[in-house]
Amino acid sequence: MPSLLLHQYDTSPFSEKVRKLLALKRVPWGAVTQPTIMPKPDLLPLTGGYRRIPVLQIGADVYCDTQLIVRTLERLHPTPTMYPGGSEGTCHAWNLWADRLLFLPVVAVVFAEIGATVPPEFIEDRTKMMPGRNFADIPKQAPHAREQIRALTAILETALSDGRPFLLGRDLSLADAACWNPLWFLRIAPGSPALLEPLPRLRGWMSRMDALGDGERSEVTPADALAIARESRPAAAAAMDPAEPNGLTPGMRVAVTPDDYGFDPVAGELVFSSVHEIAIRRQDAAVGEVVVHFPRYGFRVTRA
Repeated sequence: MPSLLLHQYDTSPFSEKVRKLLALKRVPWGAVTQPTIMPKPDLLPLTGGYRRIPVLQIGADVYCDTQLIVRTLERLHPTPTMYPGGSEGTCHAWNLWADRLLFLPVVAVVFAEIGATVPPEFIEDRTKMMPGRNFADIPKQAPHAREQIRALTAILETALSDGRPFLLGRDLSLADAACWNPLWFLRIAPGSPALLEPLPRLRGWMSRMDALGDGERSEVTPADALAIARESRPAAAAAMDPAEPNGLTPGMRVAVTPDDYGFDPVAGELVFSSVHEIAIRRQDAAVGEVVVHFPRYGFRVTRA
């Protein structure tokens, strides 16, 4: 059984980002297939309510959001690095650029073109993740979104214009996996070839990314993943950050909530915090004691 378990589904674009980095790292990993919509009875016992995909499980430690998942993969498996040439800051800037600027226009275009085939249960589920908005309205943004995709993909074409194989040079990096994620999803839209046709460098890069595959993947059942958590103990906590800006201390009851969508708080006992990570301990009847880890950017921490 691989020690890295990725709770995901195959059509998830953010899971695809992590799959490409697992292929880079060449480490065995287990794919734990979760539902695309709620309910998720085999995921929530691990996360305490966080429902977004993917989630990385290592024994009884659970890592939420790709921001933190990629940092965890790099910490545990630093070679080959996803930050070639000391590019950590550049890579995470590209990652946020792709997640916050490129991905949302892609969603609008994809669902404008395939919306008629999407089950209403999916639309209802995603609407519940966006209080005050209706997911069914997103395709209406497609005309503007196509303009945004055209401009943003032109930036990627320029980055590749000197013939380099990957965005930062000769080596694959987090920047590639992050930008691949939305463009991989865009290909679902029947009209995507027309958007990408004027960009030969980018299309060549996409072919190279496609060829990487999923790495050393095996399938793990959700029941087995829960059993692994139940039979494991969380790893020893790292030292608390003395520069924590809001006076958080170990043992404090806190809740962690995404700040963009899917506002499902996860409450527990603070284990440690750092500039990039916060971890809370919680108990669940199905898995016992687990520690759930979140990134700091994109999440709010409040006292519970």
